[in-house]
This record gives sequence, C-alpha cells and structure tokens, in this order.
Amino acid sequence: TWKGHDGLEGEGALLRPVDDVPGRRYPLLVVAHGGPAGAYVNGFRLGGLEGGQVWAGRGWAVFYPNPRGSTNYGEHTLQANVTDWGGGDYRDIMTGIDALVARGVADPDRLAHIGWSYGGYMTAWMITQTTRFKAAMVGAGLTNMWSMYGTNDIPSVLISYFGGIPNATTLPLYLERSAMSHIDKVTTPTLTLHGANDERVPTGQAYELYRGLKDRNIPTELVFYPREGHGIQEPNHVIALVGRQLAWFDRHLGIKL
Repeated sequence: TWKGHDGLEGEGALLRPVDDVPGRRYPLLVVAHGGPAGAYVNGFRLGGLEGGQVWAGRGWAVFYPNPRGSTNYGEHTLQANVTDWGGGDYRDIMTGIDALVARGVADPDRLAHIGWSYGGYMTAWMITQTTRFKAAMVGAGLTNMWSMYGTNDIPSVLISYFGGIPNATTLPLYLERSAMSHIDKVTTPTLTLHGANDERVPTGQAYELYRGLKDRNIPTELVFYPREGHGIQEPNHVIALVGRQLAWFDRHLGIKL
C-alpha cells in the first residue's frame, strides 16, 4: 500500500525478483491492468500479457497497481475515474512507483511500463505525460478516444466514462484524454502489439500510435498477431509476445535478460 497524491491509499501487488537481496534496487516493470474495472490479486502470474514470473526469474521486480477505477474496493473507488481517465488513475500509479523507489526496491533509472486494453491506454497515456520510463509496450491500447468511439464494438463503455456521446460538450474531454493529442511530448521507445482481428479495440488505434511515433522519429515497432482478437490466445503467439517484450526492454534499458 502507499499514499496517493490526494491522500487516498493505493494498493497493488509486488512480485519480487528471484534471489531478492534486501537493499538492492532492481529494474521495475509496471503492468497496468485492463478494464478499467479490473484488479490484480496476489496470484501466480506466468502466462498472459507479461509472464511476470519470467521477469522475476531474470532479475526484475514487477509492480501490479490497482489505481482508482479498479474493482474490489467499493463503488466509490470503482467510479472514481469516471470522466477522469488519465487523471487520478495516472497519479495513483505514479505515486505507487514513487513509493517503491523510496523503499529502495525500484531503480528510478530503470523503469518500464506495459499494459493491455485499458492498460494499453494507460501506457500510451503515460508516455505522453512523463519521460521517466526507459521503454514501454502498448498492447491493444486505446490511443484516440474519438476514433475509438466510432469504430469499436462497445461504444457504450466510452459513453459511460466520458460523460456521453462525443458532442460539443463532451468532445473536449475525449480529445484531451487521448494519447494522440499529446503525441509531440513522447520520447519513450514504444513497442505496440495488437490482435489483427480485434474488434474491441480496432487495429486503427495501433496504426495511429505507430504513425505518430514513427513520424517523430521515436524508436517504435508495430506487430499484429494473425487470427487474434482482443486477447492473445494461441500458444505460439503468447510465447512470441513475451519474448518480443523481453528483447525490446533488453535493448532499450541495456539489461541483459
């Protein structure tokens, strides 16, 4: 647990590296969950997005924050990021990282951020708001909330979080809280991964981010996984996804994994 920017207590899970040595600082992988009404619990993470145990076995600490908007903490916390994506939730994650740095766990010069779906949104948002991360991975991320509304299969979700359909009143919020509106601020090398058949977060979201980074000469790669929807399911794809992330962060953080 840690104290957030406004005094609200934050909570998350910390996976320590294998052979953890007290007092030694480690590279920190921050993994934002999906939803946004998801939550991390104290479980064994091997497969899926990041294969956290793989990272721990290679000398990383892995941080799984539950910012405001997460489930399991009551209705007030669940609704605390309505009309505030990229606001309090962003600051909750950042103060969590600050707490791990203050406790001597995380090396402030070796921070990385990843996420899938809403976690991908949060990662794309992070790289437009801070230069603290040495590398990032945006997985099936929402990058332009206006175009996302018009092309995804559940527009009602954005309507409920952004105060209604995009119109003269609500559109400023859709635009302001879109990573693409702040793309000029990015300096972080960013890998983008996406299912080729994703209808929940259409592939256009990935193309927009990739083009925005490429045009600004930010180190970037874009990879689509054939036949995959909003999640990555085929075993060979899961293996490839984890391996590509390991290679990306090895390259840009200078860490031999």
